[in-house]
Amino acid sequence: MSDVQPHDYRTSLPDFTRAERVYRWVEFLTLFGVLPALFCFRSFHIPLPVLLLSAGLTCWIMLRRDPTFDRTPLWNVPGFLRGLPGVIALWLAGAAVLAAGVLLVAPDKFLDFPRQRPGLWLAVMILYPLVSVYPQNIVYRVFVFHRYAPLFRTRAGIVWASALAFCFGHIIFLNPLALILTLVGGLIFAHTYERYRSGLLVSFQHALFGCLVFTVGMGKSLYLAAVSAGAR
Repeated sequence: MSDVQPHDYRTSLPDFTRAERVYRWVEFLTLFGVLPALFCFRSFHIPLPVLLLSAGLTCWIMLRRDPTFDRTPLWNVPGFLRGLPGVIALWLAGAAVLAAGVLLVAPDKFLDFPRQRPGLWLAVMILYPLVSVYPQNIVYRVFVFHRYAPLFRTRAGIVWASALAFCFGHIIFLNPLALILTLVGGLIFAHTYERYRSGLLVSFQHALFGCLVFTVGMGKSLYLAAVSAGAR
């Protein structure tokens, strides 16, 4: 059961003029297409945590200054409580699939991060949700849904737009596994946010899956890529 009434994206969103729609399209493609691509081919020497926090803060400020924005989705504790059982059930299923996949394809990698570098693994488990997860959900879920839903008009459209933006944002890692994982994760997270409108819930879900990926042995490519991207 959803925590909010379903949106009819064809009737409940602002009716943009052609100029406004063109501006929003250019803005969306620039922020979520051009800029990530530039970070692949140019050296900006911006540490990745600084980049994520700056992006999250910028989008948060833009949302807070928008008089049409309802601040409830930034946290929405009732939505979190309603969606929590389903999020946990899906995570348990995902954990079984990911663990089985690692054991089948690369058993020597299973749990290698916590076994070989427990101190660093613990630091990632603590800092990753704070420094990475919540800023990303402000950007790719709360901001994208509020600002660009009028461009896509349907639930499926805005869910896919959010997921693809999230996936392409990870192109800076130059790693196919990162893109596959973030596309699947992006669809899951966008669907959760579309249904419950809770930044807290989708951040909790994102943190669960992200920490799982790091733990079971699939996160080395993401972690090493992140370190490399931040050091450029």
